[in-house]
Amino acid sequence: MGLTSFDACEDVLEHLKTEALHRVGPWGLGTGTDMYPMPAGAEQDVAAEDSGAFAAPGGTDGGDDSGGAARQPHSTTNVQEAGVDEPDVAKTDGRVLVTAAGGDLRIVDVTGAAPREVGRLPLTVPSGSPEAGPEFAPEYADASVFLAGDRVVALVRQNTMIAYDTAMSSYPGGGMPSTTAVLLIDISDPAAPVVESRLEVEGNYLDARMVDETVRLVVSSYPKLQFPMTEQDYNLPEDELTERNRAVVEASTIADWLPSYRFTSGDDEPVTDQLVGCEQLSRPDDFTGYSTLSVLTFDPAEGLSADGTVGVLTDGDTVYASPDRLYVATTRWGDPFPADERSIRPMPEPGEITTGIHAFDITGNVAARYLASGEVEGRIIGRYAMSEHEGVLRVATTIDDWTGNTDTSESVLYTLEEGDGELVPLGQVGGLGKGEQIYAVRYFGDTGYVVTFRQVDPLYVLDLSDPAAPAVTGELKITGYSSYLHDGGDDRLIGVGQEASTDGRTVGAQVSLFDVADPSAPTKLDGHVVPDAWSQTEWDPQSFLFWPDTDQVVVPLETMTGPSALVVQLGDDTVTEQGQITRTEAPREGWTQLRRSIVVGDALYTVWQDGVQVNGLDDLQPRGWLAFG
Repeated sequence: MGLTSFDACEDVLEHLKTEALHRVGPWGLGTGTDMYPMPAGAEQDVAAEDSGAFAAPGGTDGGDDSGGAARQPHSTTNVQEAGVDEPDVAKTDGRVLVTAAGGDLRIVDVTGAAPREVGRLPLTVPSGSPEAGPEFAPEYADASVFLAGDRVVALVRQNTMIAYDTAMSSYPGGGMPSTTAVLLIDISDPAAPVVESRLEVEGNYLDARMVDETVRLVVSSYPKLQFPMTEQDYNLPEDELTERNRAVVEASTIADWLPSYRFTSGDDEPVTDQLVGCEQLSRPDDFTGYSTLSVLTFDPAEGLSADGTVGVLTDGDTVYASPDRLYVATTRWGDPFPADERSIRPMPEPGEITTGIHAFDITGNVAARYLASGEVEGRIIGRYAMSEHEGVLRVATTIDDWTGNTDTSESVLYTLEEGDGELVPLGQVGGLGKGEQIYAVRYFGDTGYVVTFRQVDPLYVLDLSDPAAPAVTGELKITGYSSYLHDGGDDRLIGVGQEASTDGRTVGAQVSLFDVADPSAPTKLDGHVVPDAWSQTEWDPQSFLFWPDTDQVVVPLETMTGPSALVVQLGDDTVTEQGQITRTEAPREGWTQLRRSIVVGDALYTVWQDGVQVNGLDDLQPRGWLAFG
């Protein structure tokens, strides 16, 4: 998968029209993304994945030390890589807690005995308002935030409500249109947060990272090409419909294919323009679709901007970043773009499930630069399956068929390096978990850990010091599995997942402690099981909290009786339950989700969808509740 850049919009338009005319059919341009279900286990994506670099326990939540109440020791977002901050539903600087849980931005004072809301700001724009634009009617989907000094960067995924009869024909594959809103908010006066500027981008916000106060935002956008269909059209011959759709492609303009943005600064009039300049757009030599993958770069201290945005004509769904590289990966279930005028892709043959990866240079505070693309066989479980170390990308995949049948499956770890616009394979080690699939991956420098599962949990230890010859050095087989792995210090590894019977039936959520001092002989020191429970940490690593000052681990639990925060105490070789934190106030509508657990000073704050609770860190006794009104 080499690279080709464009010199002008005319070149982009010619390329897209040529590819589309080869593939357009009676029902438009089908991407095939919804044509058949994902394999069993693939829905774990975010947390049956794992691959940091023994990241330090936390990210970078910004903030200065001047003015206001004294900053208290505090936890930060549980990030994959040290120094690479990730957007989260809640952040703190030790003085205020900023959260997007519940739909609005809320600023909570955490310096007192109980949490106190001091500021609030809606994150969505009412339908029909000038900021929304004439064609958008956004509804709140979800939001996350960065905290950078006295500014908050809020990232809001928005779904656009449109008429049903146009929804089926607006986008290739029938995809629903979406927009991403980026809000730069001044919280220097926490009681009066102010939106300094707003950037609304056509497309779905995949993920973002912040390194040294520079934010990289990744957005995936469908074309806006319309293939009108009425109920009567379904009775027309398919060749007639195809010719009509070919005429739509022929008449299309660059605005039909590439995303635009809408920027509003303060009370100024909004400015609308094309998001990616055609000269900043590239494509892999192999056709990878009509979507545009855009990487935006901005410094919150200098304001929002779409200047310098780079793009690739490809799709993407998983984002991983090291301090100097950003990778976007997509698992391809066979050829989603058959060049024979078919809108529905065929079922993939064995060996056709692959993962395409695109690399960007994010060093410095300048715009990202598209570097290389590559492909490996098999499917990844999410961003933790990838890790970049000393210029080498490591990727772990499971190779099975599209149904998720693991009878003949195995997992493989690949190493790749950049060269001439490609991610070139260096080495690989396979045969991991034959008949099983990956549930967790983690990379710690030159060491990798892979967990596979079907009936028992093989924890593999891999030596990655020679990228051309990665090798398995040790293996541990136990019941159950870990879906998330974390550095416990002192050659210990913490696992969060499920305990299981010898026949593979899960029996409850488990926090495990492993001794990994000897890479040839990993051992399980202890584990704590909560029967008939599961943890959000299994697919959302940001919900995991390890506070090394006290060796406490906090994970959210779900049981038949409701949610709670499980707090366990780690000893040298033990895992002991300290207690479970439940809400002191019943939810108004009968159900609520525990989103995050955060340490500030001697207190443990739990952020729920409808409020914030504080408990003592040492005794877990309730200290106060703040309801989101």
